[in-house]
Amino acid sequence: TEMYQEYINNIIQLGFLTMFVTAFPLAPLICFILNIWQLRKDATRYVKRVRRPIGFRSEGIGTWMNILEVLSRIAILVNAILIAFTFDWLPQIIYNNYYNSGGTNQSYVDFMLASYEFDRVDANNNTVKQTCRYWSYIQPARADQHRFWLELMLARMLFIFLFQNLVWAAVRIIEMLCDSTPKFVKERMILEEKIAQEWLSSDDDSDYGGDDDCEDFTATQTLRQHSAKYRNQRLTDIERP
Repeated sequence: TEMYQEYINNIIQLGFLTMFVTAFPLAPLICFILNIWQLRKDATRYVKRVRRPIGFRSEGIGTWMNILEVLSRIAILVNAILIAFTFDWLPQIIYNNYYNSGGTNQSYVDFMLASYEFDRVDANNNTVKQTCRYWSYIQPARADQHRFWLELMLARMLFIFLFQNLVWAAVRIIEMLCDSTPKFVKERMILEEKIAQEWLSSDDDSDYGGDDDCEDFTATQTLRQHSAKYRNQRLTDIERP
């Protein structure tokens, strides 16, 4: 269906945006502009080109909320891995604290460059040994720096673990502090529940008759008047500049 396809497109966009935002920081701005354009396009289509859709009440988005929660966990893990393995601050911290003896940035660059020796044949058909330097500590490229590679991998794993758990804990704390249902909506729900209970009780007592029917009807009318008064007051507060 159309709604299912809309959900799929938004979930895919959100997944790429949250998981790879560290690799391309301009992605949120581009998605924001595209979503505004898509919103106006859908508004024009619903108003001018198709029949007005029938609205219905829903308590939530159903299974899509579980998908979003799983996606958020995966996004935190992917961002932690990207930061740990692509940023240069972790190896620089280890080098400055344990291996640097008054060196400069040039000594750090020389320390981080791995070497690979190979034989090359020059123009005179002579075999010449040549060393190729490249930036690599993904694997222990040099035997003399094997300890540094182990320390770096341990620091990266520790960073991924701490980053993932701290960010997820912060998300949970924010969820507990910020209620998803506003206060006036909760009050409205309680008031409607009282009105429904009064209606049910009046229906049950109507089978027996008596003067209690008039009292129940009066109580229901009073609750409805208070509900309308409260709703009008909330609308006035919202519209007030």
